[in-house]
Amino acid sequence: MPFPKNSKEQDYAVNSSTNVAPPWQDANPATKPVKIATLILILIVSLASNLLLILVVRRNVNKRMRTPNNYFILNMAFSDILLVLYVVPQYITMTACDMQWLIDGMAGNILCRFSFFIGQMPMLVSTGSLFFITLDRFFLVFFPLRKIITLHTARRIMAAVWTFALLLAAPLLAMSRLTEIRSGIFFCTFDFSLVIFVINYFLFCYFFIIAIPILTIIIMYIAIGFKIKQGISPGNQLPSHQERRERVTHKVLAMLVAIVVALIVFRFPLILSLIACFTGSISICSSFNLLFAAWLLTFANTGVNPLIYFIFNEQFRHGAILILQEVGRCCFKGTNEVHAIQPGAHQMTGSLKHE
Repeated sequence: MPFPKNSKEQDYAVNSSTNVAPPWQDANPATKPVKIATLILILIVSLASNLLLILVVRRNVNKRMRTPNNYFILNMAFSDILLVLYVVPQYITMTACDMQWLIDGMAGNILCRFSFFIGQMPMLVSTGSLFFITLDRFFLVFFPLRKIITLHTARRIMAAVWTFALLLAAPLLAMSRLTEIRSGIFFCTFDFSLVIFVINYFLFCYFFIIAIPILTIIIMYIAIGFKIKQGISPGNQLPSHQERRERVTHKVLAMLVAIVVALIVFRFPLILSLIACFTGSISICSSFNLLFAAWLLTFANTGVNPLIYFIFNEQFRHGAILILQEVGRCCFKGTNEVHAIQPGAHQMTGSLKHE
C-alpha cells in the first residue's frame, strides 16, 4: 500500500530505506532491560493493589464499605485492571522488540485496533468515575440530609459511564491499523490518511472529556472547601460528632485532590504528546523515550490510584490490613506447622540412632 503524501508513514519509509533509526525505536538499547523491568513492576503493583481494593469493598468488613462513592472507586479499579492486563504485556513485548508488532495477518490487525481502543477506554472510565466520586461528595456536603445518589443510582451511572466510554473509544477501532513497513516488519500505528479526523478526535477528548470534567471537579472542590470553612469558622462551635464529621470530610477532600493531581500528572503527558504528534511535531512522534515516558506514567497511574485510597482512607486501610493479615496467616501456616513438628522429628531420629 503506498504511503499518503507527507505522512509520518512516508517519513518512516524513507528512514527505513536509508538505514536511519525509525520512529519509536529506542536510541539507547542499553536501557531496554530497565524499561522492561519497570513495566513488569508496574504490572505487578497495579494488579495487586487494585485487586486488594476490590477485595476490601467486597469483603465489607465493617459493613460500611458498600456506598455509592466506593462503587465508583471500584469502577476505576476495574478499568485500571483492564488497562494493565491487556495493554502493558503488549507494551513489554514491543519495548523488547523496538515497538515492532509481532503478530501479523487478520489476528494482528484486530489486536492492534483493540490495543488503542482498550488503551483509551479505561482513561475515559477513570475520568467519568472520578467526576461522580466528586459529585457524590459534593451532594453529601451540601445536602447531608438527602440521599441523592443511591446504590441503585450508582449502578446505573456506572453502566452509563462504561457505555459512553465504549462509544467514545470506538472510533479508534477505525483509526488504527497494522502497517507493514518492510517485509515481515509490522508496526501498530494510526491511519495517517485520517490524520484530520485523528487530530479532531484527540482535541475533542482532551478538551470536552478530560479538561472540562476536571475543571468542574476543581470547582466542586473549591465549593466544598468554602462550605467546610463556614462550618468551622471561629465562634461557631460544633458538637463533637460534627467535628469528627468535618475531620473525615477534610481527609476525603485531601484524598480526592490527590487523585485529581495524579490524574493530571500521570495522564496528561500522553494526551499532550499525542496531540503534539498529530499536529505536526515529528520530533515528538519519533522520540521513543518521550513516548515511552508518557505511556509509563499512564500505566503507573493505575497503581497509584488504589495506593492513594489506602493512604488517605482509614476504612480502606483497615480492610486492606485485615486481608493481608489473613493472607499472611494462610501462607505461613504450613511453615509454622513444620517448625512445630520438627522437635518431635528430631527426638524420633535420635531414638532410632540409639536403637
